[in-house]
Amino acid sequence: MLVSGVQFGLEATDGQGMTDGFPTGEASAARGGPTGSSLDWRGRPLVPRSGRLRPTVASPTRTGLRGLWNWLRRSRPFPYPRQVAGTAMALFFVIGGLTTLLTLALPHPSSLHVPIMVTLGSIAPFAGLAVYLLRHRLPSSAYPWLLVSGTIIVTVLTAATGGYAEMTTFSFFYIWIVLYAVLFFTPLGVAVHVALVMVGYWVISALYDNSDTDKLTPFGPVILVSIIATTSVVFSILARAREASEIDPLTGVANRRGLDRTLDMALQFAERIDPLLNVAMIDVDHFKTINDENGHAAGDQVLENLTTAWRPLLRPGDSIGRRGGDEFLVVLPGCAVADAAAILERLRSATPAQVTCSIGAAHWCAGDSASMLVSKADVALYQAKRRGRNRVAWASTD
Repeated sequence: MLVSGVQFGLEATDGQGMTDGFPTGEASAARGGPTGSSLDWRGRPLVPRSGRLRPTVASPTRTGLRGLWNWLRRSRPFPYPRQVAGTAMALFFVIGGLTTLLTLALPHPSSLHVPIMVTLGSIAPFAGLAVYLLRHRLPSSAYPWLLVSGTIIVTVLTAATGGYAEMTTFSFFYIWIVLYAVLFFTPLGVAVHVALVMVGYWVISALYDNSDTDKLTPFGPVILVSIIATTSVVFSILARAREASEIDPLTGVANRRGLDRTLDMALQFAERIDPLLNVAMIDVDHFKTINDENGHAAGDQVLENLTTAWRPLLRPGDSIGRRGGDEFLVVLPGCAVADAAAILERLRSATPAQVTCSIGAAHWCAGDSASMLVSKADVALYQAKRRGRNRVAWASTD
């Protein structure tokens, strides 16, 4: 299928954003790109030359094509958390299904294929409810496929109208598909979904003759009003989400507010369902020296490169965020200590050349609050610093 190899680019606050497409453990290596120590601290690829590692210089043509490809795959333009994407998706499914059923309850053209429309109109609200209830658990890679399923539903419903006038009215549902893609996906993801919409509309329009002159019924106005009203509600939700954004604008990961919410949810999950919970504090070694010697822009680039390298190494459901400065917090729910140690060691090893980091980790014990757990990880971080940096230290469980 056309969409199977495309990275759509919905970036999540919990480290499993779709900037990584369908996540893989070693994303950069899978793409054939440089990883780990093959990058300098600015993120530039390094190659051996006269016994030393120097940054490579790409040709203008190659750089231009790569720059275009990177732009097409870049993260979404607005920092909306994953649960907001889930809420908007659920709203489209629920309102779309209910609107379809409402048009059948009102006077409507006889050309409509009622069984198909009743079936899809009844399924869509339940699908939307499921998306809403699972919005905190659904992997970000699920949302492009959910939108594809929505496109298929809209296409089938539009084809089931039975006439050109009705088909034209029902095709307004495609607006939701395009709107959602623009808000949450990369330019490449938007292009894919727009192409799917165009193909679907072209195929359906070829089935009907545009010479129909059916009389006006409530069918058309109901759909148009529903689309306009629902679109307004979604934009209102997104506006409020942006005002209370939980995304760090520099690195694209969660900020302190987002981390607090994520950690609270992880604690609730540990108390009620699975007590395996680990958190880790990450601090870039000698970060002040990087800023002093190379400027704050260079320091910002280091932080961006680090988060880009770290996010693909996390599991679905894991979270990473920036607490401030060069300090990051990793939340690993449902993860045994041995597995958490392996993940943290991969994070430590994924730093660019000339940059190292120290990590302090702590395991949740019954009765620990969020602040207590973070404090234990902070103490372990200072232990890692005192032991020589560039290592992972664990807090005592005594």
